[in-house]
Parts: sequence; C-alpha cells; structure tokens
Amino acid sequence: MRIAATVTNDGLISKLPDGPYIVIYDSEKKDAEKYENPSFPLKDGRRIATVNFLIDKKADHVITIPESFCDTSYGKAKNSGIKFIRLNESLPFEKVIENLSTYLNSTISDIPEEELFKKK
Repeated sequence: MRIAATVTNDGLISKLPDGPYIVIYDSEKKDAEKYENPSFPLKDGRRIATVNFLIDKKADHVITIPESFCDTSYGKAKNSGIKFIRLNESLPFEKVIENLSTYLNSTISDIPEEELFKKK
C-alpha cells in the first residue's frame, strides 16, 4: 500500500497545493519517498497537478485535511481508486505513519462536500 501526503518543510500534513513536498510511504517496504510537489510553484491547476502526480506515483491512499481537494481534483482521485485518510487538522506525517493501523480504520472513499475547497 502506498500512502501519500503533501507536507510542509516541518513535515506537517498540508492541503494538496500548499505543501512544498509530497511524501509517499510504502507500507510493504516500510520506506518513504520524498518528492518536490510539482504543483507548489504553479498559479493555476495546483490541486489537479498534485493528483496527477499521485496517480503517476501509484498512491493508494492520501492523507487529507479539510479543503485539500476541490471538486475536480477529488473527482479525479476518487475515479482513480484513491482512498482518503481524513484528519481534522494538520499532524506530523511521521506521527500518522507510526500509528498507521489506527488511521487506516478511518479510511473513506468519499470526502464530505463541506470539506472540499471552494473558490471564493
């Protein structure tokens, strides 16, 4: 299983376009890969660019906080079979991985509408 999240410089889970890095943890290899987030420097299409990257890297799950996904990026991720590990707030990626079995219990296929990012 490949579990991804966008993270800050300090390793906190962030909204999809807001973290300069993407970390993907492979639960079989017990190893994490860290990449520069290709959407971080973009002005438009940031969330969808992140989702495209996650699909290319074969992520199975994404650790997400409210307003990470918009309608379009959420739809593409869901249609690609990605599942979501919802957090109420940003936490350290390492903490989530250390307690992965607990967080996997809250894996969902659908993100509530009120948690999707809406342009203002």
